[in-house]
Amino acid sequence: MAASFDLNALSGINASSSGLSVISNNLANAQSFGFKSSRAEFADMFSGSQNSPGNGVRVEAITQDFTQGTINGTGRDLDMALDGEGFFVLGDKSGKYEAIYTRNGSFKLDKDGFLTDQTGNPVQGYARNDVLSTEADAVFSTTLGPIDLDEVNKVPRATTEMVFNINVDGQEAYNSANNTSVLTTDSVGTAAHLAEIIDPVNAAAAGNAYTGFPDFSTNKTIHDSLGGEHRITTDFFKRAVVDAPNSNVDFDGDAVNDKYTSWFVRYTVSDLDKETGTYIPSGVDNTTTAQANGGNTAMIFELRFDDNGRLQRVYEPNSKDPTLITGDSPTIGINGEPIFDDLTGWTDTGTLKPEMQWLINNPLTGAVDPITMTAELNDMTEFSGSYNIRGVSQNGYEVGDLIGLSTGQDGIIEARYSNGRAIPVAQLAVANFADKNAMHKLGGQTYAESFNSGTAQLGSPDNNGMGTVVQGSLEYSNVDTTAELVHMIQTQRTYQASAQVLSTSQTLTQTILNL
Repeated sequence: MAASFDLNALSGINASSSGLSVISNNLANAQSFGFKSSRAEFADMFSGSQNSPGNGVRVEAITQDFTQGTINGTGRDLDMALDGEGFFVLGDKSGKYEAIYTRNGSFKLDKDGFLTDQTGNPVQGYARNDVLSTEADAVFSTTLGPIDLDEVNKVPRATTEMVFNINVDGQEAYNSANNTSVLTTDSVGTAAHLAEIIDPVNAAAAGNAYTGFPDFSTNKTIHDSLGGEHRITTDFFKRAVVDAPNSNVDFDGDAVNDKYTSWFVRYTVSDLDKETGTYIPSGVDNTTTAQANGGNTAMIFELRFDDNGRLQRVYEPNSKDPTLITGDSPTIGINGEPIFDDLTGWTDTGTLKPEMQWLINNPLTGAVDPITMTAELNDMTEFSGSYNIRGVSQNGYEVGDLIGLSTGQDGIIEARYSNGRAIPVAQLAVANFADKNAMHKLGGQTYAESFNSGTAQLGSPDNNGMGTVVQGSLEYSNVDTTAELVHMIQTQRTYQASAQVLSTSQTLTQTILNL
């Protein structure tokens, strides 16, 4: 019987010692980011008949508590916390595991520009798909990989697309004289004036400079293949309102030609002369270089808006030779007002995204650089009241260095570069497990998948039950120090009581031996 006392008391001492080890580990990691506290779970040991007093106690399991820790702000861009379910996914630099998982979002950039944890394990995510992505909509891959933030803007990109979201004033007066068949010098309605605005440099050199002004202008910087900057200027000229009897376009498909408002849009490219501080023309139309004039220094399109102010058609001249371009001279109606007809010698481009091809003098090399781009005009409108630039954008850029990062709740990392670009470059991956307590504990607040934990359920933040990312913050340990100290006292008393039982057993044994 004394031996049973001894063994039971000894099991109590061993179990309490394990419990104290768990408590001490919790207290030691009370300030470890992403740390999850554990508790020792005890179970009795029993064998023999039902009236047996039992064989002591054992530690049946050490269970971690994966409840949310306190999220505190740090102000550091690369500190991230998960608010809710999930783990950050890391590559294992040791190569032992395909991936490891953590709640500690204290990240950094290594010397090669990869996002890693503080020990060098690369953070995993979904990279931007540059083929499918647009300036307005980023598309990410569906396969995991390291997040490289240094490579994105190391190579410049030539402009291939411009988007024009502009409202031109529907109340703008005609760009021609009224009540006369002779058009004034600021008109764009005659072939001579169209020739002047489609090739302004050569027209001025020949003494035929256009003396009028556009109704509205805006400019934007575009880039060539080496990242060189050029200024493209967009000029709008209101030509006329073409009434239904003189129109040849049917916008709504009702077999009746529709009234429309005609505008010309002209594009010119120039470069800054640093010595004089002025911009000088630098681009010519690459589709007209075979002409004797060496290529037009502007490109021109006709825009046709319906009665609702929506752009419906984009036309271009059949011939870009200024000597052959066709304008019109309106006839005079019974009220002395000019009557405008459809422009002859112009063709529907069949798209609201006409293409422009330029040959541009590259300021970096002095060579001529071809640039082909589309001008997306889908969002152009002609509502009355004012001119309104809702947005003019282009997708080219010069080479840039990474200067900052911001991460949204959905885990999308937007990189800011010295060339002024701010683009989504990757999306963080998160993972979850059916049985978190069955994961392999690796230390450093990291875990690995095990057979009993189930396979990793991969996703992205703020989706499918996963938590959201809080940038500039870290999740602190979920250890409740006060509660741990109370548990320590209770466990200490259990240890002392078991030791007292062992001492009592020894006293009884000594009494028996003294008989």
